Amino acid sequence: MRITLTGSLGRIGKPLTKKLLNDGHIVTVISSTNERKEPINELGAIPAIGQLEDVPFLVSQFQDADAVYLMVPPANYFDHQLNLYEHFKEIGDAFYEALSQVEVSHIVNLSSIGAHLESGNGILEGTYYVEKVLNNLAGKASIVHIRPTEIYYNLFQYVYLIKNHGMMGSNLAEDNFNAWVSTEDIADAVVEELTYLSRRNTV
Repeated sequence: MRITLTGSLGRIGKPLTKKLLNDGHIVTVISSTNERKEPINELGAIPAIGQLEDVPFLVSQFQDADAVYLMVPPANYFDHQLNLYEHFKEIGDAFYEALSQVEVSHIVNLSSIGAHLESGNGILEGTYYVEKVLNNLAGKASIVHIRPTEIYYNLFQYVYLIKNHGMMGSNLAEDNFNAWVSTEDIADAVVEELTYLSRRNTV
């Protein structure tokens, strides 16, 4: 299969790229920075450098793909001018506009736990919007939304408290429980969904 990935070589993107290449797929990796071009080449994938907000660029990278993996990249949460919902909306709209112009048979979108809720999911409300807009493509493509729980590396935020106060503190109620997930496991789930159609057609 020819598979195009957004998300560059991040914590999910890198193991995802390796797994797909090891399975013999032709993989294009979209990244916004030229510094990623050589590492992508070294893995054996095809680098595509551009911006996710650039619809013509996305069209050029999606148009020959059998399957596409989508993710909205993390924003700078320290930017006091950041409108996180608009960040999701801008990129979600670009994904939709580009995919509506091409013939991709399978779309896998990295979403989040709570993305089925229109409200009440805090800073993740943008994931609901992205799912909703991509679902408008259901008539022309198979669409799967991956909704992982909290990723384990978020535990690193507690390092300062542990080192300096000997504790892990959060604002969760005592009867709330967090479920943690590995990026490797997310990558495995994405691979399974991206390659589902090809596996089905060989049965």
